[in-house]
Amino acid sequence: MSNPTVETAGAVPPWAAGTAERMHELDPELSTDEIELIKSYGEVQEFPPNSLLWSAGDQGPMMLVLEGGIEVFRKTPDGDAIIISHGPGHYIGETVTMSGNRALVSGRSTDETLTAVVLHSDDVRRLIAGEADLGEKLLLSFMLRRMRMIAENLGNITLIGDPAHADSASLQRFLSRNGVPFSIHTPDVSNGADELLTEHDLQADDLPAVGCKGEVLVQPSEREVAEYLGFTAQVDCGTEYDVAIIGSGPAGMAAAVYAASEGLKVVVLERCAPGGQAGSSSKIENYMGFPTGISGQALMGRAYLQAQKFGASIAIARELLELERGDQLHKLRLDGGDIVYARSVVIGSGAVYRQPQLDNLENFGGVHYGASHVESQLCRGKDVAIVGGGNSAGQAAVFLANHTRNVYILIRGESLAASMSDYLIQRIDRIPNVHLMNFSEVDSINGEHEIESLSIRNNHDGSISDLAAAHLFIFIGASPGTSFVEDAVALDDKGFVLTGDQLDDQTLAHHGWPEQRRPYLLETSCPRVFAAGDVRSGSVKRVASAVGEGSVCVQFIHKVLAELEAAG
Repeated sequence: MSNPTVETAGAVPPWAAGTAERMHELDPELSTDEIELIKSYGEVQEFPPNSLLWSAGDQGPMMLVLEGGIEVFRKTPDGDAIIISHGPGHYIGETVTMSGNRALVSGRSTDETLTAVVLHSDDVRRLIAGEADLGEKLLLSFMLRRMRMIAENLGNITLIGDPAHADSASLQRFLSRNGVPFSIHTPDVSNGADELLTEHDLQADDLPAVGCKGEVLVQPSEREVAEYLGFTAQVDCGTEYDVAIIGSGPAGMAAAVYAASEGLKVVVLERCAPGGQAGSSSKIENYMGFPTGISGQALMGRAYLQAQKFGASIAIARELLELERGDQLHKLRLDGGDIVYARSVVIGSGAVYRQPQLDNLENFGGVHYGASHVESQLCRGKDVAIVGGGNSAGQAAVFLANHTRNVYILIRGESLAASMSDYLIQRIDRIPNVHLMNFSEVDSINGEHEIESLSIRNNHDGSISDLAAAHLFIFIGASPGTSFVEDAVALDDKGFVLTGDQLDDQTLAHHGWPEQRRPYLLETSCPRVFAAGDVRSGSVKRVASAVGEGSVCVQFIHKVLAELEAAG
């Protein structure tokens, strides 16, 4: 087995580190009994020596080597670089193998005839779901292989652009949140960007750009990047789904895992990346079962794989524009004109970050709404300001203090006691480079594309002062992500979805509730449409609560689908 070291750009995300010490789990040798089990799920095939088995961009299968060998490699300016070699009793495959998405690297047989068991994505999912012990071993190795790809940047994907600019920063977050290995090349910095600009005949006005497989996307949207790299599932518009889930935060992913594991045909529609707001958290410390805490991306990445393991289709960078009620099938109209039909729907779209009323806020790459590994690298060694006094702001301050020079927390009131958990307040008090600025608000941002400083207004005496912060983190609450429902379901006066006993007879009559029964616990004013998590009126804004609500929805989905079938 070959395990070369690959130079990477930037620090390794903590959740992707440590694979070098786990090679026995990343590339386990299977027993005779395990090999026979895998044979029963796949097909034995032979391949000539030195055959290209799949290329980056293809839907690569899982292949278990019986005789011969397989080399997994990537293209580099100096030729093919071998990532790992597999001999008899070993297998190729990673997370995209299970999902059916496109491979980021290539594979070929060695210089002898290859005999291998070939399994496609459906076969892999059946194997992992049907064989508990072996499935656990395979799934763990898939996860570790993707972690290694991220840690060692083994995907041949480059982002060309300045992270200080908003468009480049947005694409960097998008790639990172979706677990894509990539390198960043910034113009005027000695990391190869100028050579790439010349090679692809690009100018500064063409940036940001994303390159892979010898091609370049110029100023792409997130959806274009997702489709180009093949990490979004194709939405089958001809399929009638049992349940369509809007959003892949804790509530949506919990609903997907439970519904798919119980045999329902599930599609998840996510406009950005798995995890929702939870996915951008540097560390979740109060989720049961993780006493030392877990990063939001690590937690939600596991949920993402778990849903795929049971066969849920997850479409990334697909935005729902309109939900239209139907008697038998609800109609969901997506961006790009695609239509999805589903017997039931779970609205788990969470909330969108509120923005302060500041001029040209969207032009700055240094404005952030979450504090994860990506943001910590962007603001390393600099002064940063955090607006907000809730737990999200406190967690961000504690995390960023380890990476920045100074962290300034701006709050409108006198203290943090009314809005932040005591354990966070005590921790912040003991960190010397975290400074609380009470009675303070951001009056304006100074700079063009990069933040040069912030003008701070003291709302107690009206004075204005200058704060030399290069990054601004905003945690001032969120509004419900319900723009797509319009009149499809009843909302409260703040735009959150009303469910169950919150719906009185007058509201149900106004929205044309057709059933003899009342709505179930998490059901909306539209039959067979449920809401869970932060988007629901009166919900507890906690990860555990959202997971619970998402899973509970599935119990009622079975009920309404049975009612639908009984009604003919």
